[in-house]
Amino acid sequence: MQGSGERSAKLEGEESLRMEEKTVSDKLRIGLIGCGGIAGAHLSAYQNSGLAQVVAVSDIDEAKASALAAKAEATAYTSYMEMIEKERLDAVSLLTPPHNHRQIAEEVLAAGVPIFSEKPLAKTVADSQAMVDAARRTGKLLLVAQCHRFHEPVRRAKALIENGDLGKIVNYRNRFGYVAGTPDARTRGRGGILLDNGSHSSYLFRYLVGEVKSVFGWAPANQRGAIEDLCVCTLLLESVDGPAGIIELDGASKPCPNAIEVFGEKGAVVIDYSSGKSFFKPATGDPVELNDPSLPGAHRFDREVLHFLRCVRGEEEPEIGAEKGLADVRVLQAAYASMNSGKAELVTG
Repeated sequence: MQGSGERSAKLEGEESLRMEEKTVSDKLRIGLIGCGGIAGAHLSAYQNSGLAQVVAVSDIDEAKASALAAKAEATAYTSYMEMIEKERLDAVSLLTPPHNHRQIAEEVLAAGVPIFSEKPLAKTVADSQAMVDAARRTGKLLLVAQCHRFHEPVRRAKALIENGDLGKIVNYRNRFGYVAGTPDARTRGRGGILLDNGSHSSYLFRYLVGEVKSVFGWAPANQRGAIEDLCVCTLLLESVDGPAGIIELDGASKPCPNAIEVFGEKGAVVIDYSSGKSFFKPATGDPVELNDPSLPGAHRFDREVLHFLRCVRGEEEPEIGAEKGLADVRVLQAAYASMNSGKAELVTG
């Protein structure tokens, strides 16, 4: 069995080898931890980046690992730490269910490998904070996937808001659909709708409106027993600057429109994912299109992965650092507490 000193020396040596290899090839060596549904999007984004190659994948389900490895022309593992130790990776995507993000992140960061983690950062505030602390302690990057920040209409909406084109923000609405109206093994594994889709919704409110001061949450009584049981819920968020917004997370209605709406005194922004029609409507004048038809449908995934890779290369500063993921889990945990207390809860931290 290796002693701590021997293991540390081994990891330092492996990191030196990774750096030497990068002088030979400008493509970063990437590993995927978790080979479920979202792994395909990460694989495609890495392949499209031109900066990286997925050389290894891991999953406790050997069949899933083997299938994705064949698609990526990579090596399959059932142990992520074996993959880390053997492959001299420059970075990994963390794509497992959120309940085990903390353990994996702490071990991978300690091994000196940067992480791009799917949302939510973790299931609880405590686990999310531990991941942030591990990134600070090791000095390694930990970014959280927030593809909507890189969605072209959202980017353009943000610029309009910052330029004052909407005037003072007075209201906000966001609605995202889900995979089921009642909890099952799949939805529970993803953390339930509040942690899963709610991570996007919390982030978008904070990105477009402002930080959250308080939250009031509602969910069906039979889904409130555990946060991962939630499949339908509504949140009222109050920002620290005053404007409030409604977030509707709905796994029951069919069809369920997916949209973001920001209303100001001088105009409104509508971003409609279901129809693909997104526009800025000023109080007077014609609507302004927010889409760029030249961009592929998956551009937001490509952009977020490209940003991560450029951060790993030291070319960009992180826009979606782990602290932002922690902030979202704080909002969502307060929302869940509100569902059970029946009153608004302050978001602290």
